[in-house]
Amino acid sequence: MSKNGHPYVIGITGTIASGKSAVGKILVAHGIPVFDSDLIVHDLLTQNTSTRKAVADRFGSSVVKEGDGAIDRAALGQIVFTDATARRDLEAIVHPAVIMECRRRVQKHPKNNIVAVLAPLLFEAGLKSEYNEIWTVITNSEILKERLRLRDQLSDSEIDRRLAAQWSQDKKASLSDMVIDNSGTPANTAKQVDVLLEKLKLRT
Repeated sequence: MSKNGHPYVIGITGTIASGKSAVGKILVAHGIPVFDSDLIVHDLLTQNTSTRKAVADRFGSSVVKEGDGAIDRAALGQIVFTDATARRDLEAIVHPAVIMECRRRVQKHPKNNIVAVLAPLLFEAGLKSEYNEIWTVITNSEILKERLRLRDQLSDSEIDRRLAAQWSQDKKASLSDMVIDNSGTPANTAKQVDVLLEKLKLRT
């Protein structure tokens, strides 16, 4: 474990489609536990949790799937990406639950020197103090938009709305300890992560 008896926690952030998951996979290949806050949100909204109930109570039956009662994230997204008040209400419900679950999962790995959490809204949610170090993943804006078109089948207006709901890449990068440029090849991204890890291991 790290020098203070707890894992050294890296918060990895970036805008939608910037490549956070790609960086997470590189870290996993290095044997570093990685927790994805998006997957935690998925669990909270599909399993029978108080978070799922609170979202259903706030947004109504239109966002609840018939049968299993899970939250339909696509339907929910259509609401919150066009209504700032609705988005703030959702964040007020979901963020505290995600923070607590992330802490719980990190604490289950006391023997690991380093762990990482993928947190798209790290800065927006005021989570900077949760991490020992923050890395922001950036990518060329045109490459990013093309990924969204292909991956999520979004229109240009939908892409612009979703990006506008998050802080800009430049702002996130300026507040981070380290920046990874994911505009190039996977090998280039992996090389940047390798260098950062080598430097980090000397400090932990």
